[in-house]
Amino acid sequence: MTTHVTPAQPLDLAGQTCIITGAAQGIGEAEARLLAGRGAAVLCVDRVDPNPVVDAIRDRGGTAHAWHGDITQPGAADDIVAAAHRFAAPVTTLVNNAGMVRDRMIYNLDDAEWDSVLAVNLTAPFRLCRAIARHWRNQPAASDRRIINTSSESGLYGNAGQSNYAAAKAGLVGLTLTLAAELDRLGVCVNAIAPRARTPMSEAAFGAFDDDDPLSARHVASLVAWLASPAADDVTGQVFVVAGVSVRHLGGWSTRCNTTQPDQWSSITAAAFHASLFEGADARNVPGPISELFTTPAL
Repeated sequence: MTTHVTPAQPLDLAGQTCIITGAAQGIGEAEARLLAGRGAAVLCVDRVDPNPVVDAIRDRGGTAHAWHGDITQPGAADDIVAAAHRFAAPVTTLVNNAGMVRDRMIYNLDDAEWDSVLAVNLTAPFRLCRAIARHWRNQPAASDRRIINTSSESGLYGNAGQSNYAAAKAGLVGLTLTLAAELDRLGVCVNAIAPRARTPMSEAAFGAFDDDDPLSARHVASLVAWLASPAADDVTGQVFVVAGVSVRHLGGWSTRCNTTQPDQWSSITAAAFHASLFEGADARNVPGPISELFTTPAL
């Protein structure tokens, strides 16, 4: 089933305080602008100076503050949550959006490129989730708490040339599902999105972009605003793929076939096991590009 969400959908986020990482540009900027426009106080977090986005929000009458720094540094997560609390308590929403890519085929991928991508895309979100969970644990339970993690179709399906990025984004889905179970008693809804949008990070794949593009980041922001709103206060432990106005709710892993191993292996029983396990389906699961706009890098 395909769901359509539009930015015109009225959602009141007044009284909420939202931390958004990667808010200086791209999807994070769109999220910050839209959530602030709906009444939320927004802490814009980025390694790139987020003050121009903060100024734009304030010029429109919104409430925003900047945290300019590197989220991968030790202590950054605790400092960000503390800054948000000082800025506009109580803190209600964390949007882990910051991301980076270092695309290489695995035989050309060095340790530094692996480590840096996991640091931004998985370790930093983990630290922020931990910091805000510790903060919420010391407060009375509430129904307006949200963690929204930004995964990727690369993490869901695989994408050649992105083993580091895919591993991090797949890990973020696992983190999301686990935190949905751990934090439910605190009134926290934890969900993940896998956006397909034209941003500075995806410019190499998608080409030039503008606000009128059907894959504008504003459509991703619209879904995030819904997830942050009271309209989604029973939505947790879910993963959504959003591309333009199209939203796909993913159902998770399912069993394709249930069979048993033979007592003794032979060429005959091995072939029979293969036939039983795949039941005529293709045993080769070699993902192609996640979109016709992506190509396998010759790197």
